[in-house]
Amino acid sequence: MQEKGRSMVEITSGTRTKRRQTDAPLCGRSMVEMLGVLAIIGVLSVGAMNGYAKAMFKYKLNKQAEAISTLINYGLQYKDKLDRDEGKVTYYNEIFYKLGLIPDGIKYVNKSTLYDNFNNHLYVYYNNQKHETDDGQTRQNNFGGVIYVFDPSPHGIEICRNLVNVAKENSQDLWQVETYKSYNDSEDFTIHGNIYGDNYCKNNSTLKCLRNLSWNDLSELCEVCDEQPCQLIILWK
Repeated sequence: MQEKGRSMVEITSGTRTKRRQTDAPLCGRSMVEMLGVLAIIGVLSVGAMNGYAKAMFKYKLNKQAEAISTLINYGLQYKDKLDRDEGKVTYYNEIFYKLGLIPDGIKYVNKSTLYDNFNNHLYVYYNNQKHETDDGQTRQNNFGGVIYVFDPSPHGIEICRNLVNVAKENSQDLWQVETYKSYNDSEDFTIHGNIYGDNYCKNNSTLKCLRNLSWNDLSELCEVCDEQPCQLIILWK
C-alpha cells in the first residue's frame, strides 16, 4: 500500500517485516529547480568564456612579444650591413622578407606592409634624412627602428605596454622609444614621452631610462594608444 505523494519502505527485522512511510516525492525535480540549475549553468558558461577570452588574449600578447623581440634583434644584427638611401628613408620590409628575417607571428604583405597577430601595421626602416633643429641648424638623421601603427582598438594601451616592455628587455642596444598621436584629424603627430636606452641615459640624469621604466613612464607612453590611431616607435643607432 502507498499513499499519494508518499512511498512505503519495507524494513525487515528477524522474521517480521514492517512498513513505514517516507517523505520522498514520487516525481522528479520541479520546474523551478530546473530553471535554477539552468541559470547556474549559464553563469558558469559565461565565466568560462570570459576566462578563455582572457587566456587567448594573454597568449597573443606573449606571441607578439616573442615576434617583436626577434624582429628588433634582427634589425640590430643587420643595421650596418643593409644598403641605405642617402638623404632618404629606407624601408626594409621586403629585404627582411627575402632574407628570411620575418619571424613567426608577423605576416609579410608587401614591401610597405607587415602585420602582427593583432592586425596592427608595422615596418622596419632607416632614416637618413636631413632636418632642421629648433635653433635653425641642419642635421643629418642617422637612426633606424621599427614603427608600429595601431588601429583603433580597446586593447591598444595593453598592446602598447607589451611592446614597450619588449623594448625594455633590449634597452642595452636601443636608442629610444616614443609614441605619436594625431589629434582632430590632423596629419601632424604629437610626440608623447621619450624613454632612452642604457648608453644614452646613463650619463644624463635628465633623460628617462628604459631600464628604470616606471609605471608612470609606461602610462605616459601608452595612454595615447586608446581607441584612436597612434604610433609607437622603437629606435636604434
